[in-house]
Amino acid sequence: MTLAAFWVAGVGSAAARPQDACPVLGAAEAGATLSVQVAPGSVLVGPTSVRVSASIAGATGNATYVVEYGSSPAYDLCTAVSPVAGQAGAEILLTGLTPESTYHFVVAVNDGSATASSGDQIFTTLAAGLIPQGTTINGIDVGGIGETAALRVLGRQSAPVRLAFAGPTWSISRAALGARVNAGRMSRVLQALPGQAITVPVSIDTRRLGDYLATANRRYGHPAQRAIVRLLGRHAVVSPARPAIQIDLGRARTAIASYLMQGRVGLLRLPRHATPTRPAPLERAVVVRLGTQTLTAYLDGAPVLTTPVTTGRPALPTPIGSFYIHSRSSPYVFTSPWPKGNPFWYPPTPATWAMYFYDNDFLHDDPVEPTSAFGAGSQNGPYASHGCIHVPRDAMAFLYRWLPVGATVIVAQS
Repeated sequence: MTLAAFWVAGVGSAAARPQDACPVLGAAEAGATLSVQVAPGSVLVGPTSVRVSASIAGATGNATYVVEYGSSPAYDLCTAVSPVAGQAGAEILLTGLTPESTYHFVVAVNDGSATASSGDQIFTTLAAGLIPQGTTINGIDVGGIGETAALRVLGRQSAPVRLAFAGPTWSISRAALGARVNAGRMSRVLQALPGQAITVPVSIDTRRLGDYLATANRRYGHPAQRAIVRLLGRHAVVSPARPAIQIDLGRARTAIASYLMQGRVGLLRLPRHATPTRPAPLERAVVVRLGTQTLTAYLDGAPVLTTPVTTGRPALPTPIGSFYIHSRSSPYVFTSPWPKGNPFWYPPTPATWAMYFYDNDFLHDDPVEPTSAFGAGSQNGPYASHGCIHVPRDAMAFLYRWLPVGATVIVAQS
């Protein structure tokens, strides 16, 4: 199969002439191997022009092509067609037509031994002021609509910009970043030919772009933050320390403006502002979780020690709350605040290390509690405290050296 490709100049040119002056195709017999087809959807119209894609199969190099057209099947005008080497398919362009008018046309071919035609075809031109069908602006189809509607389509359908910063990625419309199609250049779109691809310059509203970047910086960036160990309801929350992360607003503005004006697509990573951070004192804190009977020591939000503990019995539970170390003693002797004969009374009890944190409650070792007694459920066992937190000897020795006065003590359910 051979496909011929050709262009036809429009009405008013030297190629268009009255129908009776068309080249004579002769009386050759129709050939089975010669055909002309105009597929559905292969006709693109504008107000004063039309582009037709026709398929010519089986024609020899000496074939003669003719397009006849007019307001009726009588075909007032015709034009000879010259094949264009190297093109795939057959493209016919007729110009100088009348807006909102119906035309008939036929594409015919004669290769000297046979003839073929597309048969009568019909198209209707668009109203004046509409953009020809198949026309694209910056890759977006705006055919068949007016200038105002085209501007709306460009703002709505332009591929969103994908941005990334410090891990998160998100999409944002080009209009939200301040991109605007230069409406002053839209008049050339109305003069486009059907199927024509047009690039229109983009301008940038720098103030809008700057406002958006400031908002993005507040959302995705953050200042340097020390580690935070706090109580939220009955639960301990540990937030590790983190350095400052900020968008470099100047470099980001330049990068986005270039991206928009060049019509680029794909992921754009926003540059990070190098913010020097001053070294901060390391945050030391402990969290006691009653549900698991454990204590975890944190250095700037990172755990450095986890140990089983024993807390207050059901009748004298260790209080949930956020406290701090008031004082430290080594050794220390605990004396019962309850009189002898009271079910809570106990004899003077020595401890090697004790750190007071709230209402006569301490972190301390318990020389009489075996290692196996600490941990989950021990608050209900024979070694349950009167509200203090019993810590195994080795862990308590570490905490006494490591945890300063003023350090946070969180007691939480979990």
